[in-house]
Amino acid sequence: MKLVVADDHPLFRTALVHTLDKAKPGCDISEVGTLSELLTQLKQDDDVDLLLLDLHIPEAFGFTGLIQVLENYEHIPVLVVSGNENPDVIHKAMRLGASGFLIKSASNDDIVNAVDAVLAGQNWLPANLPAASAEANEELPAERIAALTPQQLRVLTMVSAGLYNKQIADELNVTDATVRAHVTEIFRKLGVTNRTQAVILFNRFQVDNPQEAV
Repeated sequence: MKLVVADDHPLFRTALVHTLDKAKPGCDISEVGTLSELLTQLKQDDDVDLLLLDLHIPEAFGFTGLIQVLENYEHIPVLVVSGNENPDVIHKAMRLGASGFLIKSASNDDIVNAVDAVLAGQNWLPANLPAASAEANEELPAERIAALTPQQLRVLTMVSAGLYNKQIADELNVTDATVRAHVTEIFRKLGVTNRTQAVILFNRFQVDNPQEAV
């Protein structure tokens, strides 16, 4: 059995791997700390039984990391691991295709139970999870976000922060023309015609990153 733990917090990742290794002796567990490392590893070998994915792993913006993995490796069940306990975030992750959502403060027993459940083809959710709000139940056009390249996601993130093309070009060390080309392609892929529409759509995929203890 092969598991992948994708989380940028070394202490938490080490503790999680230790828990899994103890519960699943002989299991092949690999670790990555960024989204690009994860995608590179999966491109080389996608024979993975379960991915434990930190929702806020570096290079992911909101749900974009989860979306990219699920769009490209739909056969891999994903157990989201996050310190964010917002019920709407949990419900949205599940609607986007996650197989489970594990809170980082979960006990070792819950971690093992969550992994066992997802490996058995079941979903895992925190106990006593409130119902989703109307907003969380809205359809999210995940395939549009999945179509964006990593650089286009970076540009879109800066656009959503209110930066102008010149500022984005300076930040990314590229020309204004390159940024304009990215923005045009972003509009095309998202099916929008201006920055405001692009930002509104992108913000639907954003997730507040709580101050986590690990």
